[in-house]
Amino acid sequence: MNYNEFSNGTKIIDSKNSIEELPTILLGLNASRILLVSDAQSSDCGYIEKIKKSVEKQSRLSIGAVYLGNDLTDGDEILKDLYFVFMSNNCDSIVVIGNGKLIDYTKALKLMIATQVKDFKKFYSSSMEAREIIYTPFVAIPAQFGSGNETNSTAVIFDKEKGISRNIIDGLLSPDYCLVDGELIATMDKKRSAYGVLEIFARAVDGFTVTGATPPPTEPFAKKIYDNYIELQTSAISDGFCKVALTGLKNKALSLLEEPTVERCRKMEIRGAYLSKGTDSSGLGLIQCAAQAIADVKGVEYYVALPKAIKAAFDYNKDACKEKYARCLLAFIGWQIYSECKQEERHTQFIKLSLDFIDLLDRMYFNSKEIQLSDEEKQAVVSAMAFNVNVLNNPRKFNSAVFKTLL
Repeated sequence: MNYNEFSNGTKIIDSKNSIEELPTILLGLNASRILLVSDAQSSDCGYIEKIKKSVEKQSRLSIGAVYLGNDLTDGDEILKDLYFVFMSNNCDSIVVIGNGKLIDYTKALKLMIATQVKDFKKFYSSSMEAREIIYTPFVAIPAQFGSGNETNSTAVIFDKEKGISRNIIDGLLSPDYCLVDGELIATMDKKRSAYGVLEIFARAVDGFTVTGATPPPTEPFAKKIYDNYIELQTSAISDGFCKVALTGLKNKALSLLEEPTVERCRKMEIRGAYLSKGTDSSGLGLIQCAAQAIADVKGVEYYVALPKAIKAAFDYNKDACKEKYARCLLAFIGWQIYSECKQEERHTQFIKLSLDFIDLLDRMYFNSKEIQLSDEEKQAVVSAMAFNVNVLNNPRKFNSAVFKTLL
């Protein structure tokens, strides 16, 4: 049985020369003919050629095909294209270089290949059980920090029929390896880097406030073990990764944004990658689900919707999460301010300091207008959130009518 209590099986290679280890990793996974998935940005900066040269040092490895995607692309078309390219070029393994949606859709391709299910829509049903038929080696190389999908077992896929993003959760979606390369990540512009910091912050706060793992085991014996240790799993393991991610995040982020060195970018990605891996079994939280829904309704990128989602989640959970937000304050700001603050005010102090941090990033890097939602759009957002069961993984039971008023 495969336990997810301590996260998934993705191995993170965070050495300074991690790309040099790629051929050895692929051989160890019994890969031979590789589909290389990337985007125009990685191609323009010469990174694809760098990967090719690294792979081709091994005579037993070859690049079967290169697929250049678009991180803004949504829908079934990209999955059909990826599946066709993989099969028509007799590939047996996948390396993806990119971020966000590109990694998610490549993870979906891996699930399709592994299970031999060509119609990905079947995975929209909670009754669909994924069974691995063909092992497909899969390595992810993130081009940006923040998204976390390079180390988790979730893929966010846009359902055009419903007009919503669906969270598909399955252990087969987890990459075998995540290779962190600081030089590639350092090509991020400062605005996207600032949003990446905000993504790490949001996932850490969500990790503190989730109430259980998603999905729980269904097999009777496994479920009994799961029920016995769920409280330990949630409080000890998820909290630990969240504390590490939040500790010193503000100062580290501001230093990175002021001077984005390769080493600082590498360390920020390591922070985000281990956070996502360590909290993977907790599922997505309220902030992530809200940002996802707002992004779909307004037609903006996920991270652009994060500030509004964070503020709404704080308003919604401020009473239910007093103790949890107090612990967030200790990690985020340190013992001195925490100890000087009255116990009954620590949760509100965390919210205040967090909103100040978001406003600071906005003034310095985002310069964006606050997203405004009409009543119809607010209703569309809460309806979209209801499709993702992870939104229920929250200390306060999800009340769509109340949350709507906070948007």
